[in-house]
Amino acid sequence: MRNKPINKLGFVSLLALLGIGGIITESKGMLSFFYYIVYIRYFFVVPDELFLKNVSKAASIGFFGGIFATGIAVAIHMIIPQFLSSNLVLGSCFIAGTVCFTVMLLILEIREQVD
Repeated sequence: MRNKPINKLGFVSLLALLGIGGIITESKGMLSFFYYIVYIRYFFVVPDELFLKNVSKAASIGFFGGIFATGIAVAIHMIIPQFLSSNLVLGSCFIAGTVCFTVMLLILEIREQVD
């Protein structure tokens, strides 16, 4: 019997364990790491060629979405420094990139199921 390949995208769900730190330390910002629990479903998806292509497309959109969001955040911070903190400006790239990646991957998966 041939073993099914492990989908490495599922390991992103391990970041959800950092959300437990938000419960223990009462740091509300760490609770956002529970967002990554949605990636656990990829342990049960077989990574075929179309899936890898969709992940590649979503990753490029996520990357450029994060770069775009960071550029906007830096521009706002330069114009109105009191409006955005430096930490928020630096975190915007990570947050926007992850959200863009997840939404785009979801859209591509829905398109694949419709076809």
